[in-house]
Amino acid sequence: MTTPTILAMNVQPEKLGKLRFLCLRLGIGLRVVEQRAFGCSVGDLVAGNAAPVRGKWAPFQDEMLVMASFRPGMLDAFLGGFREMGIAPIPLKAMLTETNASWTLERLHAALKEEHEQMAAFRKQAGK
Repeated sequence: MTTPTILAMNVQPEKLGKLRFLCLRLGIGLRVVEQRAFGCSVGDLVAGNAAPVRGKWAPFQDEMLVMASFRPGMLDAFLGGFREMGIAPIPLKAMLTETNASWTLERLHAALKEEHEQMAAFRKQAGK
């Protein structure tokens, strides 16, 4: 069975400490990904490999989490624990999928950022 894992990018140290504690409590592995690995594929990073993908890529500064191999109910437990511990939100989050496993972290970040901005615009338009 594959160990549930979270990749963490650009998470502030205090928040990272709380996140480490939460992951330990829930049996989730936590990997902090340095900016030099942002050109690696998401799937490779989850697997523990850090071979950069060919081509140009740029680092980003936003906090981001990628979750992989979560068992049923684990995402709810993680998000609930996040709130219970008072950990400040990290808006850019994704689950590892067959589609995004081959993407670089930079590409995933761009997609999540665009999606987040569209949702914010929709909420603003809806008056929420």
